[in-house]
Amino acid sequence: MFFIAAGLCLVSLLLALPGPPARAAIITPSVNVTFGYSDNVRLTQVPRSDFYLKAGPGLRGQWKWHEQELTLFGNVMYAHYLELEDLNGFDSAAAGVIYKYQDSPRWTIEVNDLFNTTFDKAELGDNGELVTVRNDTGRIDRNSLTVRVIHKYAQLDSIELAYTNTYTKGEDNNSQTSLFNRLYGSWNTRLNPHWELRTGGSVVRTDYNDAPDEDRGRAFTRLTRLMGPTQRVWGELSYTINQAVTETNQVGNSRNYQITALSVGTSHSVSPRLDYTFSTGWSYVNGDEQSNNASNQGFPTLNADVNYRGKRWRLRGYASADLGQFDYLGDNSGLTVSHRAGLSFNYDVTRLQSLLLSAEYARNDYQEDPLQADTANQGVVNSYRFTARYSWQVYKHWRLSLEYSYLNRDAEVDADDRQQNQVLLVVYTDYPFRW
Repeated sequence: MFFIAAGLCLVSLLLALPGPPARAAIITPSVNVTFGYSDNVRLTQVPRSDFYLKAGPGLRGQWKWHEQELTLFGNVMYAHYLELEDLNGFDSAAAGVIYKYQDSPRWTIEVNDLFNTTFDKAELGDNGELVTVRNDTGRIDRNSLTVRVIHKYAQLDSIELAYTNTYTKGEDNNSQTSLFNRLYGSWNTRLNPHWELRTGGSVVRTDYNDAPDEDRGRAFTRLTRLMGPTQRVWGELSYTINQAVTETNQVGNSRNYQITALSVGTSHSVSPRLDYTFSTGWSYVNGDEQSNNASNQGFPTLNADVNYRGKRWRLRGYASADLGQFDYLGDNSGLTVSHRAGLSFNYDVTRLQSLLLSAEYARNDYQEDPLQADTANQGVVNSYRFTARYSWQVYKHWRLSLEYSYLNRDAEVDADDRQQNQVLLVVYTDYPFRW
């Protein structure tokens, strides 16, 4: 909770800046009650099934000034199981601070501090896509603090600086405790009415409680051709270097590598109903091929995202292929070749009722030998997720949803396999009021 306190202190200092009085705050208390059944509670290696009831309160507050906006929120859930009495009690919690300051179009300051603690869930990427299904068990605590500053020194030219600090701790013996620090900067300029240049880079330091720490740097340059108000075409060149902080040659040979990547892409809002983004390219890894399977090889990269909106329905499909290290997993998985694909369908049955269907797949091929590199995963791991949810806004402040979800982790190491079927009936109510 240290970083949430730090975030609150920073927000307090910013709020002390002179400005007009705040408008009335919107305070929203809420209650979430979930009835459920799972055939593998908490995704353990030896499944245990049970019915359960989870319930807990939440509170959200929003304040707006002429130049500032502040949101505070928190919630907690407690669980009661029909037979697994050892799991009764605390289940999950979250708290956060979201602050934005914009005194003019030229300067924007954002501060986000998000804390959550929960038991095993499917891990998601930055954009919500499935990355993998975890193989460890137990409670996971995570706090992430991000400070972002954007300066637009001209109408179409800007500089961005951002700092992120993420602390992750898992109570399972297989989980790493990690401290992730990232400093990012970029410069964006419009060269002329048809060309745009963006260049930047990041420096990352990740400290682990058990495995050797790592330093990583990345630099990139992207040149974009503006084909019109709704279409862009670009080319991007990037260079990434990863270095383990260790005196052990075996670990260093496995963990130390460089990636050079080149890609081209396009994005187009074809109509109010259809838009897409597509890019493809090639990445090449330099390293010790005896310790890292990806070294001295090339890998194709891909990123595709298509959205179509009908009158009462929305369809989204995406696919990606890339390689790198995914620090949000909360462990040191090493260099990983990843492929992901997904499809989601939303349908408005009525004005107050909706249906969601989504299916996702992720394939992670861990390139480093865990015995040599002291990493947490090995081999190929296939992860699957399917979700079906029917939601009904029963009343203005009452929402009911019925959900079925399926999770599957299929790993080369049989002990890391996980599978779960889960059915949930969720009742949610909130009541916003001005204060």
